[in-house]
Amino acid sequence: MAKVTDKKRGEREVVTIKGKDNKKSEPRGHKWWKARSQMQLAQETIETAVFLKDQQQYRFRQLSTYMRLYGNMPLFNPAGATMNRLSQQSLPLDRPTMNVIQSCIDTLVSKLTQSRPRPLFLTDAGDTKMRNLAKQMNRFIPGEFYQMDMYRKSVISLRDACIGGTGIIKVFERDKKVKAERTLLTELLVDPNDALYGEPRQMFQVKLVEKSILAEMFPEQKNPIDNTANAFPDLAQDSSSTIADQIMVVEAWHLPSGKDAGDGRHVIVCGNGVLLDEEWTKERFPFAFLPYTPAQIGFWGQGLAEQLMGIQIEINQLLMTITQAIRLVGVPRVFVEDGSKIVKAHLNNQVGSIVTYRGTKPIYEVAPCIAPEMYAQLERLKQDAYNQSGISQLSATAQKPAGLNSGEAIRSYDDMQSDRFAALSKRYEDFFVDLSYLVCETAKDIAERDGSYQTIYPNKDGTREIDLPSVDLLQDPFVIQCFDASSLPREPAGRLQKVTEMMQAGLIDPQEGRRLLDYPDIEQVDRLDNASEERILKILDEIVETGKYTPPDPFMNLQLASKLCAQYYNLYQPAKLSEDRCAKLRTFFDQVKALVTQATPPAPPAAAGVPQAVPTAPPVSDMIPNVPQQPQGV
Repeated sequence: MAKVTDKKRGEREVVTIKGKDNKKSEPRGHKWWKARSQMQLAQETIETAVFLKDQQQYRFRQLSTYMRLYGNMPLFNPAGATMNRLSQQSLPLDRPTMNVIQSCIDTLVSKLTQSRPRPLFLTDAGDTKMRNLAKQMNRFIPGEFYQMDMYRKSVISLRDACIGGTGIIKVFERDKKVKAERTLLTELLVDPNDALYGEPRQMFQVKLVEKSILAEMFPEQKNPIDNTANAFPDLAQDSSSTIADQIMVVEAWHLPSGKDAGDGRHVIVCGNGVLLDEEWTKERFPFAFLPYTPAQIGFWGQGLAEQLMGIQIEINQLLMTITQAIRLVGVPRVFVEDGSKIVKAHLNNQVGSIVTYRGTKPIYEVAPCIAPEMYAQLERLKQDAYNQSGISQLSATAQKPAGLNSGEAIRSYDDMQSDRFAALSKRYEDFFVDLSYLVCETAKDIAERDGSYQTIYPNKDGTREIDLPSVDLLQDPFVIQCFDASSLPREPAGRLQKVTEMMQAGLIDPQEGRRLLDYPDIEQVDRLDNASEERILKILDEIVETGKYTPPDPFMNLQLASKLCAQYYNLYQPAKLSEDRCAKLRTFFDQVKALVTQATPPAPPAAAGVPQAVPTAPPVSDMIPNVPQQPQGV
């Protein structure tokens, strides 16, 4: 890229392609996806990306301002420019010393990311195959999230959304595995008119990539990669002070206009040619977007740093005024009468020093330097920042309101705090839903090409490999919803109150309640309670699907087995289930009834003339009225 000067547009970048020197920075027609030759495709793609980058310089300036407000870090030259600024004497006055933006963002990110949304595949009136596929996918997605460290990356993306307005994670394939990486907001470019309603049809990603990585990804294009000149974030002198061997790569997507339009295209180009050119048939880009506040018009969201920028600037100016006033006036001064016989050397900071004087005694005074209204204004601005962001100042300082000690009060206080971010929390959950769809689509593409795809699923019993389900079954529609990984409060008092309520409602017994007080999740209890039903359903599903028969045994819930077997028979017999499998369901039902009869002891004969005692109910605890009280010594 080179710089030229235009009388109308000023200084701009021009891209030089091998063999040609383009004299215009504006792309020819903007229709890069219709290019016929590879050279034309590379040239027009880069020209369009450069045109959008020049057109949207305001985005880079805005994001640089927000990053400085949050962490005093410039957008470009993080090594050179920052080290130069650290050597300046004016840095303490320029750096915000009371950073409410950083306090609010860090508190908000910590609060929302304490819960880990768990995407689940749900079927709508699905048959047994669809239910089994949903169960497999519910193990496949956590396995992929574990491999890609998705929850850690989502925390960074949420912070990016608070600072810049939108957090981004890209899902792609590398080395026959699904990968995910954080994408900077400034890497993506969309046309403002194309994205007026938030749904652009084409998108560009401009990124610096190591030559060695590109050579491994595209071994057939090694020569164009090696012959491309190194690139830097910008044209500043400090930008080239690096040992990285990177080139600028432009990746572009154009969504298909229709099912049979054939104009969907995905390309990756560098300065010397095309690295990848393929048809793009999907209706979305390979990115998951998390906006802090969705824009009313346009694609990019509004961040918390932008909302609090005015208050932060006013706080910084007020702090500078206070600091200058204290340095100028707020220091102790000694007033010595002119002509008095006082040795100035005696006026020192030694303890117990003796000051001799003749005439008027020296006077020590500290002049009032700041009016109380300025400190009151500073506190009001801080409170306004927390009120506008919805963050409690006590939460930002890891404190709770005075007198808030009971578990019910703490839970109510948390609910009020959570209601303020209900919309953002929903967008954060939808962010994981989008990631789940992207992971499934990418893994399905790999499975269609290579025949299979495996991942590692971590659970409480260890880890095991999970195969991607049959590709043709993945065409079935599913609904993915997100749920919190733990339904218990985080505070000890709130957890005690919640567990006590569950015991009082008869949902758990006291033994399980004591275990839940130390264990932060009820998943294990749910698995144990549902184990009998899951086992029965598995046996009945195998009879319906494959004809495999497993006889009942006394260890299962026989009453539940009888009920479920009758329901399965009534469901699948009208659906023309084969007669041999219907016969196996009837056999299973008869054997369950036989086991129930065997387990029922005969009633003892009543003695003639002897009155029978009426059984008494077991004692009931006042604390847990629905659970019988345990006898003493048990």
